[in-house]
This record gives sequence, C-alpha cells and structure tokens, in this order.
Amino acid sequence: MANPLLISVRDKNDPMVQHERSCFEGRSGVDVDVEFAIERNLGERVLEDRPAVFFGGSGAYSVTDPDPWIREALDFFLLVVEQKIPAYASCFAFQGLALAMGGEISHHPDFAEMGIIPVQLTPDALKDPLFGGLPQSVMVASGHNDHVSRLPAGVTRFAVGDVVGNQAFKVDGAPFWASQFHPELAKSDLLVRWNFYRDVFTTDPTEIAKTDAVLEASPETPEINGLLAKLLSIR
Repeated sequence: MANPLLISVRDKNDPMVQHERSCFEGRSGVDVDVEFAIERNLGERVLEDRPAVFFGGSGAYSVTDPDPWIREALDFFLLVVEQKIPAYASCFAFQGLALAMGGEISHHPDFAEMGIIPVQLTPDALKDPLFGGLPQSVMVASGHNDHVSRLPAGVTRFAVGDVVGNQAFKVDGAPFWASQFHPELAKSDLLVRWNFYRDVFTTDPTEIAKTDAVLEASPETPEINGLLAKLLSIR
C-alpha cells in the first residue's frame, strides 16, 4: 500500500512546506507523500491505494481567493468524500472542505486566533471512533484569520470554541474529519509558525510581545496530537 498523502496548499518554495510535512509525519508516525495543489494535478490518480489523505494549512492563501487551483482543490475535497478514503483537513483545508460542501467563510479580525486554546467537544464527537476518548475540553493549536461562519449541510459539528463556534466537524457517512485547529502541531511547532507568519497577524510590537508571552506560557497539547496516528488505525 502507498504512503498516506498530504495535500499541500502552499507554494513549493514556502519554507513551511517541509515543516508541515515533518509535523504530519511526526504526529501520524509514518512517512507521507506530498502533492501540491498549486500544480493542478489532483485527481483520482493520486488517490490510488492511499490509506489516508491529510490536508494542511496555508499562510499565503485564503479559500475565498479566485485562483483556479484553489477552485480545483475544493473539487478534490469532494472527490475524497465520495471515495470514502479516511481523511483529515486542518485550518485552510477545514475552511475549504466547508466551502466546497456549501458552507460560508468569513474574514473578520474579531474571529482571528493564534495560540493554544481550549475547545469543547460535542456529545457526537465523544461517541466518535476518532474523537472518542478525548477529554470533553481539550487544548489545541490554532492560527487563522478566516473562519467558517456557517457549516454546510451533511456534516456534524464536533467542537466549539470560545471565539469561533465552528471548530471541527465530521462529514456524515464518510471517514472525513476536519478542524479549524491543527492536530498536527505541538506547542513547539506552533511557535515556529508564529515566528514565521507573525506579520500576517499583526505588525504591532506590543501585540507581538503579548502573543510571544502567552505562547511561551501555554500548555502542551498531547491529547489532540494523537489524533492522526489514531486515524490510520480506523478502517
């Protein structure tokens, strides 16, 4: 069987490409192959014999951007749903899957998040083969500007946050989970992302120093970091 597939929604020369790959490999415990959505080669061919598909984040793009490759990536989300391949989408990809299925995406500074935050799992999540076994309140790594303001039909919400209500869902009838937060990022990984992308969030030195201090004092996220390895055991 082929390796799990990671769909990158980054430019190939983005320094975070390798960091993202290492995070998905570290959390899943296996090597992954990478396909770049920007190359516009996504389709049934790349899915052959895959035990799972992972979708990550993007520091440079929004799912609402008009780039043709983003529109094609949204269609690819639906193909993975249709083929019922075990899959997980985080951050940009969470928003992309929601949009592809008919949800709504909003960009508002009041709903931006950066840091280790608590989310509350729903009763449906606690009964789920993947999310079941997690504590009802779990700490997660989050960093985003856009958010899913309305979930699409055909999904079940799995997590709620204090700032953003739609934090995770599962596609009904398919082994496809998605979250605004990053199960692939440990605290140290989020620090790397913050130090690289901080100008995307703010250029205010006071805000930067405040976020630096909050992140350094934040807890680790061991429970949610076990999610991707568990996904590979679900058939």
